Amino acid sequence: MKLFTKYNRINLAATLAVFLLASMGLLFLLRYVFIEEADEALEIQQKEILSYTGKYNRFPEAMQLNDQQILYDQTGKFIQNENGNFETVRVYDANEKEERLFRQIKFNAELNGGQWLVTVRKPLEGTGDLVESILLITVCTVLLILIATFFINRFLLRKLWQPFYNNLHSIKHFKIGDKKKLHFDKSNIDEFDLMSNTLEQAVNKAAQDYTVLKEFTENASHELQTPLAVIRSKLDILIQDEQLSEQQSNAAGEAYEAIQKLSKLNQSLLLLAKIENRQFDEAVLLNLKENLTAKLKQFSELWQSRKIKVTSILEDVFITIDAALADILLNNLLSNATKHNIQNGVIEINLKLGRLSVTNTGSAQSLNTSQLFTRFYKQGAANENHGLGLSIVKQICEVSGCSIDYVFDNSGKHVFILKWSGEK
Repeated sequence: MKLFTKYNRINLAATLAVFLLASMGLLFLLRYVFIEEADEALEIQQKEILSYTGKYNRFPEAMQLNDQQILYDQTGKFIQNENGNFETVRVYDANEKEERLFRQIKFNAELNGGQWLVTVRKPLEGTGDLVESILLITVCTVLLILIATFFINRFLLRKLWQPFYNNLHSIKHFKIGDKKKLHFDKSNIDEFDLMSNTLEQAVNKAAQDYTVLKEFTENASHELQTPLAVIRSKLDILIQDEQLSEQQSNAAGEAYEAIQKLSKLNQSLLLLAKIENRQFDEAVLLNLKENLTAKLKQFSELWQSRKIKVTSILEDVFITIDAALADILLNNLLSNATKHNIQNGVIEINLKLGRLSVTNTGSAQSLNTSQLFTRFYKQGAANENHGLGLSIVKQICEVSGCSIDYVFDNSGKHVFILKWSGEK
């Protein structure tokens, strides 16, 4: 949900709640004021009747008018209402054939030595009509305000937030490897300008750091590979020297193997750095079936020497990825399935729309899924591999919009599942 949409909903809900509470308060206040006004009029009428009775020794003529009713009832006692002499009652009107709402007062009056109960009523229908009119006007006003608030917030907020979305669009289409600097449009809102300046400084600083890191990886690749190659060449000559003793020859051989491992480790670490720095950004549409077919031919001799049975079901599947990364990805997946396999083992490759699975036999227990794709993870302490192959696979998947999962199935096989979206 967008920010201004959420704000709009909260604002409308709060406005509606406030107006509803205010309308209810106004309704009760108006009813209270109108009833108080009716009670005051009834008290005045009571005083006038008592004054008239005391002066003329008779009651005023009983009236049955639409706006007022006076009733006299000769009785010996008067039971006062628990809420006082005033009460609101409904009285049936024979002429109108319906009940009408009245506010009435009852009081005692003495006449010729007898007790009389006098009832004076004042209709409240006019009050109800007035309250309904006021409420109707209030409701219409609330609706107009809500409609106006909705459209004002919708279009005004959209216009106010436009600089934010423009800057967001600029960031989205900015590549860290571009030589040009990132610039944001200026707005008349201080907060957006502050955000733009902060982001511009942060992104440009990140671009500078990226350039420095990229130069470092390129220089490190050149500077490290040269001495390693020299050392490897010298050790190779030394190993071939017939004057070396057996002990010296074994030591030179071990040093040569260590240099070989160091060279591979250096290449893998530099490859990881290049992948993380997005130095592979020439994505093209590849037919993954063709790439896999070529890889199967490359590994065929190795599988035959280890007597590993390979089965494959391949469909034509297209994926957008850097060609070099795709080659490294497939090579590492197949190498992993080969290195950790057993003699006379099995490898199953299944390629279909949106999914590539590589299954292999191996150890009889599941791998540690929490550390499997981390750097330098090894299944056993004696493992001769440097533990970067699956970490490279994971990194390639992250930069290419793919995902990699591991499953240890019921048949005791290790399954690596590659998934992606946007395929054709």
